[in-house]
Amino acid sequence: MTADIECQHRDLLNELNKKITVSEKIAFIHAVVRQNLAFVHRIGVAVYDHKCDVLKTFAHSTDGGNPLPQYQCKLAEAKSLYGVYLSGKPRVVNDLSMFDGNGRGHAKRIKAHGFRSSYTVPMYQDERLTGFIFFNSRDLGVFQEDKLPYLDTIARLISLLVSVELNQVQTLYGALRMATCFSSHKDPETGAHLERMARFSRLIARDVAMANGLDDEFVEAIFWFAPMHDVGKIAIPDRIIRKPGKLTAEEFETMKTHTTRGREIIATMLGHFNLDKSGLLSVIGNIAEYHHENMDGSGYPKGLKSVDIPVEARIVAVADVFDALTSRRPYKEAWSNEAAFAELRALAKWKLDPFFVELLIRQREKIEEIQALFRDEVEEAMPGADAPASAPDMTLALLSSAVC
Repeated sequence: MTADIECQHRDLLNELNKKITVSEKIAFIHAVVRQNLAFVHRIGVAVYDHKCDVLKTFAHSTDGGNPLPQYQCKLAEAKSLYGVYLSGKPRVVNDLSMFDGNGRGHAKRIKAHGFRSSYTVPMYQDERLTGFIFFNSRDLGVFQEDKLPYLDTIARLISLLVSVELNQVQTLYGALRMATCFSSHKDPETGAHLERMARFSRLIARDVAMANGLDDEFVEAIFWFAPMHDVGKIAIPDRIIRKPGKLTAEEFETMKTHTTRGREIIATMLGHFNLDKSGLLSVIGNIAEYHHENMDGSGYPKGLKSVDIPVEARIVAVADVFDALTSRRPYKEAWSNEAAFAELRALAKWKLDPFFVELLIRQREKIEEIQALFRDEVEEAMPGADAPASAPDMTLALLSSAVC
């Protein structure tokens, strides 16, 4: 009988089997690449939001610090990258000085951090662009033809990792939305509302991340999971969800349970789809459970105060209230942005995080772009409409009904 021989081979990519973040996986891949191609000093990934034509930094591994934290730009305005998209072929730039004088902000930042050459590979899924992978070096002329097949293989691996991550989010989101449809009540929140508040959340999250050293994956997680904040309403009886008038005290107590039920539903979904990553569960769970906590401790379900409220929940609360104010509802007309900004500042005295309110307000131009792109079908020039004369009453209605 032949004796079993213990295999001494070590799988260099075994680390990728662990439940770690995409950035951690890319850092590991980067370390492996450096063993073969020491001149690759950075690997970066940007994802593409085709609905807004926005390219956004997502994950990276960089020797010497990240040159592009929370960076985004319009793909159509990044002429060289747009050319890569149109051709569907990778791009080699062995001397980044070619962009001197006419390069976009990202090219200037990369060069300012000492990078001198790059290799860019587009990512596609079902023939749709999903983003780009960037290999950067501080050396000139190193991305030669004999090195590119190896980097192409690495790019495909990274593309698969990113696709898996994005598909997991889409699977979870789709399952939660379907569950809402099957729950027998009509969700009062339109798809446009969810698109808008997700992007308003991301506007705030980008600045919060910059101020607190948080990474791009955190920003994208806010963007992905903000629309799932009210998933717990699936568990609330139709007679309460659909009630046109003010809720009784007992009904309101039942409504309040949508926060804790939301976290329970999300945990169950993550388990069923084998998506039970601790980081994923923490962010989405915190958004669902704590988006009705108030800064003065008067909120629910736990009466948390100030910074004890998870940052992701404070961000989503501001975005959700702002979009509720500026959207038409059965019991109110849409407010103008200026009237809504004033109301947000009033709510910042007790309910909303005042710093996050100001982070949103200062981005008026981007807010208007989002509103123009994602209008409800029945809307007509909503951002310019005047606030109703009974603004305080309408705010109370929002806080006790549509935003509860």
